[in-house]
Amino acid sequence: MLVVLEESILHTGSYENSRLVCSNTKPAKFWLPRQLRNNLSFQSRFFSRLLFITMPAAWRHVDELQLREALDSSAYTFAACKKASQDLEQEWLSLQEAEKDDDNIVSFDCALHESYCQELEIALYPTIRMYHRDGRMDQYRGECKARELAMFRNRVIRPYFLEADAQLLEHFILLDDVVIMMRPRSQSDNWDLYDRFTALAKKYRDQFTFLMGPSINDSSPSAAVVCYNNLDDMKHVAPDTESDQALEDFVALCAKPLIPELTQNNKARYVSTGKSILYYLATTDAEKEAYRAQIRPLAKKHAESLQFTVTDINKYPEMLGTDGVEAGSTTALVLENFTTGALYHFRGSVKLTVDDIEGFLEDISSGKLQPIIRQTGQEQHQVGRDEL
Repeated sequence: MLVVLEESILHTGSYENSRLVCSNTKPAKFWLPRQLRNNLSFQSRFFSRLLFITMPAAWRHVDELQLREALDSSAYTFAACKKASQDLEQEWLSLQEAEKDDDNIVSFDCALHESYCQELEIALYPTIRMYHRDGRMDQYRGECKARELAMFRNRVIRPYFLEADAQLLEHFILLDDVVIMMRPRSQSDNWDLYDRFTALAKKYRDQFTFLMGPSINDSSPSAAVVCYNNLDDMKHVAPDTESDQALEDFVALCAKPLIPELTQNNKARYVSTGKSILYYLATTDAEKEAYRAQIRPLAKKHAESLQFTVTDINKYPEMLGTDGVEAGSTTALVLENFTTGALYHFRGSVKLTVDDIEGFLEDISSGKLQPIIRQTGQEQHQVGRDEL
């Protein structure tokens, strides 16, 4: 059961290193590759009840007795605890529409049932959890978007890793945004790696899908552990599988987006790489996703020297009026070279094309485009060539 709990007073908080953020954009109604919906029998064997706890009048809440019965009787209960939020309501209704055959998607109001929410140890809002009848609980740490909620639900109601034979392997590889697979060698002792891999799958089952693929011959050049980043159409091979830390580092590599969303919290991480950063500032998720979709090939081409990013102006309005970006702008494209301190601003059409951006980068490299050099209290224009 997916449970949404909500209270009338807004609190903010974080869970470990991730914040639960709500978006006001409409999600895509596409949770899994279409071919998997009908072909994978395991999907029909694992059900949950989705319970969202919230307060808006549009929510159709269950009462305490109904919730207790659901938690006791359902094999899985997906519980989200949230305060009043129109943005979240849109996402939740979209999820219900996409999962209209599942009557286990319900909501619960913590403002009216405070003592029971305390019994469930709901301390911060929003909180989204998947409760399992065997006592296990998975906490959701992603964005309040229907697509991400549905993906999380699909992951945690399945076994922590799936076994894929050769016939279904290509379908399983498309099962999630990030899929990590181990292929045991047929004649080798795989138990140490198996133990490390399964421990990894248990730890990250809520974020990624793990596969145990068909075995390979000892003489095969195929890697024992690989991953597929289906969002960016990238495959990575684990260079080292001999330690827990090596596998942890590999998971981080697999999950790293080609074009991340830059925030004040993560900017230092990307600056520390020494690469120049190309900022695309936008006002809607649709703009950001359209930009990502068209620019991925170019981002791969320049990945060694240039980090492509997107930034939400709505969430970080303080970026307007700085770095030469005019206040009131709805979109902007800026390249920053942290070695020289130079800033380059794209002055062309608002409707960017790949050719526009590639031309922009070529003008920077050739010295044709004049940069702005950051200085304390003033900006000095300087013509020069930049290697990005």
